[in-house]
Amino acid sequence: MDFQNPFGAAELIELGGSAAVVLLMIGVAALLGFRMSARIDDAELARLADAEGLHVNGSVIAQNGRSALARLSDGRVMVARVMGADVSARFAAANKVRLDVKARRLHATFADVGFPPLKMKIDDSPAWLNEFSGGGAAK
Repeated sequence: MDFQNPFGAAELIELGGSAAVVLLMIGVAALLGFRMSARIDDAELARLADAEGLHVNGSVIAQNGRSALARLSDGRVMVARVMGADVSARFAAANKVRLDVKARRLHATFADVGFPPLKMKIDDSPAWLNEFSGGGAAK
């Protein structure tokens, strides 16, 4: 049985050119921030609240900086989550949020079943969070 190589010089050149284009596209994506990920901090929470004409009265940010819960000046609650290179914010009435704080973990459930629960590790539990009673007192 004779073995024939299905690849000739033209196919190898085509394969090399395709690989070069793919590497070029990956390089351009990296330069444009393809793998960048936003982080949430107090300034970002203040910016999001300001967009609604409010200010943050208290906040707790996850240890990894990818989610946060904030109490706003009008009594509502803001949930912020990192979505790729941007931050998404959701606002809810305090009585529509149920909090459970145990062993440096916060779990928030919302009355809107279309909005996924917030689960995050926190460094500390501030007093306002312990006193929070929207939809059920924090434990």
